[in-house]
Amino acid sequence: MQTQSQQEKETPTVQLRAGKYIAQMGRILFFFWLLMLLTSQFPKTEIPVEIILLFTLVMLPPALAFALWEARARLVADDDGLRWRHFGRWHAARWDEIDDYFFQASERGARTTNCLRFRDGRKLDLSFTLWGDQTEFLELVTQKATQAKSSGWLLRGKEGTITGRHVFSYKSPKRTERFEADEQGVRYFDGHTLHEAAWSEVLALHDPQLIFQRNVLTLDTRDWSASFSSALKDHNLLRAMIRQYAPQISMGRLRTPPRELLIPTERDNGKRTFHYQTRFYRSMLALPLLTGISSLAMGIWLALFSHRYGLEDMDKVCVVLSGFGLLCLAIWIIELRRFKIERIIVDRESVTWIHLLGERRVFFEEIQAIEISRESDTLVTRSGERPIRWRHSLANVAELRDEINQHLSAKNNEDSVA
Repeated sequence: MQTQSQQEKETPTVQLRAGKYIAQMGRILFFFWLLMLLTSQFPKTEIPVEIILLFTLVMLPPALAFALWEARARLVADDDGLRWRHFGRWHAARWDEIDDYFFQASERGARTTNCLRFRDGRKLDLSFTLWGDQTEFLELVTQKATQAKSSGWLLRGKEGTITGRHVFSYKSPKRTERFEADEQGVRYFDGHTLHEAAWSEVLALHDPQLIFQRNVLTLDTRDWSASFSSALKDHNLLRAMIRQYAPQISMGRLRTPPRELLIPTERDNGKRTFHYQTRFYRSMLALPLLTGISSLAMGIWLALFSHRYGLEDMDKVCVVLSGFGLLCLAIWIIELRRFKIERIIVDRESVTWIHLLGERRVFFEEIQAIEISRESDTLVTRSGERPIRWRHSLANVAELRDEINQHLSAKNNEDSVA
């Protein structure tokens, strides 16, 4: 009994790391800077020193800053309290030192920030851009910070806690659509019909993956969908209210919208299949494909025609470009196979992983926990093995965790009763 009570009191350690988009942006900037630097080394390639210096000043410092943030930024929460660092040294605070915590709606842009305020005046702001998925951490704060002013994550604006109904309309008189939101739900008037939905009926709030559409957000509910742009008055406040009052999709966990799934992940006779077939994953397949084709084509062109333009001693460059292109194409083939084949199937008795080399099945009696890392999740068995792993790009990965945890809880209850 003592061991069981101690296990109930133990709090699992929650760790936050840098957001994946920050890491990807740093790698992209560094790649283009390195590509420009290598191009400048080609014989008879005349790139002015000023241009090289300009590219270096524009691309290299942010790339290094992003890489440093990815390597250094950490937040650890456990029974004792919080420990965190940004670029510099570690900071620490006990749970009873938290004076207040809230969900801050920014005055500019569509971003929102989770804020913690300590009794000694220190502040900790966790933006969704700089940090990864904060869902578990925010739930832990609610459980542990019992001496704070807030008893839950409240939405704060410029004039304090936001309550009551708010109407959001466009500045242009030509656009007659509008949104209305309060504590009960959200309404959307499309110019002809008024649509209503309770917060429990909201399915997703997501932005498109295309950069040139970054200012457009889409709200999906059970019966209707509506999009709004940054031209909507106080659009950032509307987004913050959606995140606050629809906890199933808020707190930084933007679930994959149903229409983004190329095939459904619905139940079939007690079985549910999770896959990688989303529009976002399919669009990301274009990156290694296009990079591989362009690199291979450039290598072949230099091998065949470089002598016509006076470019000599290009053998090494041809080999490097061709090898890099073949590597990208090999990665594309592997990812394409993963896109089409790889699955995680959950039924009443087990979890099955169908992957490129075959399949693995683990029964719930053998599973001890789900180990969550930065890029992937791993099932850990009671014997210490890690037979099944899936990446966070899997469709509805949060629901997969919930599904497995529900089965594990049911099995534990059955064992305790027995």
